[in-house]
Amino acid sequence: MKLICHESSLLTSKMRMFRLEPTCNSDTLKYAANPGEYFIFNFPDEKESIIQRCYTLISSEHGKYYDFIIENKGEKSASSIISRLLLDKKEIEVTGRSGNINFSRIQDRKNVLLLAGGIGITLPLALIRECFKAYGYIAPDKHVLLMLSCTEPAAIPFLNELFDLYTRCDWFTIRINVTRAGLLKHSEVFREGRVNMSEDSIPIIPDTTIICGSTHFAEFSVNAVKKRFPFSDISVEAFSSAKAATAEMDTKAKGCSIKLESKSLEITANKARTVLDNLLEQNIPIRHMCRSGICGSCKFKLKSGSVRSEPDFCLSEKDKAEKIYLACCSYPDGNASIEIA
Repeated sequence: MKLICHESSLLTSKMRMFRLEPTCNSDTLKYAANPGEYFIFNFPDEKESIIQRCYTLISSEHGKYYDFIIENKGEKSASSIISRLLLDKKEIEVTGRSGNINFSRIQDRKNVLLLAGGIGITLPLALIRECFKAYGYIAPDKHVLLMLSCTEPAAIPFLNELFDLYTRCDWFTIRINVTRAGLLKHSEVFREGRVNMSEDSIPIIPDTTIICGSTHFAEFSVNAVKKRFPFSDISVEAFSSAKAATAEMDTKAKGCSIKLESKSLEITANKARTVLDNLLEQNIPIRHMCRSGICGSCKFKLKSGSVRSEPDFCLSEKDKAEKIYLACCSYPDGNASIEIA
């Protein structure tokens, strides 16, 4: 499916909402997309190399439009490139969609905790809007708590909408931790500093916790929630790319190989790039979607050698014991032999 920008609006100094519509000659999605899912976009950079990124759907009308929030992370960043293409009315290809964190995940739960950092607000926003459609203003047996960490209040998209829901809905509570800008005074909503799960007063014991933000934010939050609420069902969405260690970003990083046993093939690998990127650069097909350690599409088995892995949010302890890794979160740490599906 190909989408093109119908309209857009600037939400904050860096975030813009895009309403995308299917192009006239584009195939439409077979099934309705649920807010909270993410779409996988392919688009070219200035050198015509294809970039793949995932963005969360915040609202939609099936077959007519799809709304996304994109944060511009600076010149030459992928977010800057796709924003410019959309503003220039260029067609953008959607190669897939995934993600199972939508309203169906929380509709039967009484107490839901949403933890978000920065642009991670997009998924909670989608879920909160769906809750309002289902509950209206009164739902005495429901409680949704959003705990949001941001640099300053001006960096929060749709803040007025969230405040309106907070003041009018008996099931919704919002707390905003401001990490950089100083506050004149604390309130029930605003407070200074980072979220402190061990000390902050939290009015619910969550049945379900959904964590959204950078990989570092998600990893820290998962550990904190497990300590405070060990029986809460935790789901994570973190679309930050894994990063190689600085020490490996030099010219010496290329002196290793990856052997694919099932294909009787061996390639020279760059330690500063993920296993996934190394394979794709050599035109070796491997299933992949989110590139963020969430979907689990790019699993491989390490037969020999070693790899270094960044945090992921889908491998089980059984997977790890059997030396199963994710190609998007792993870097070759020397010569390695792997097996892919």
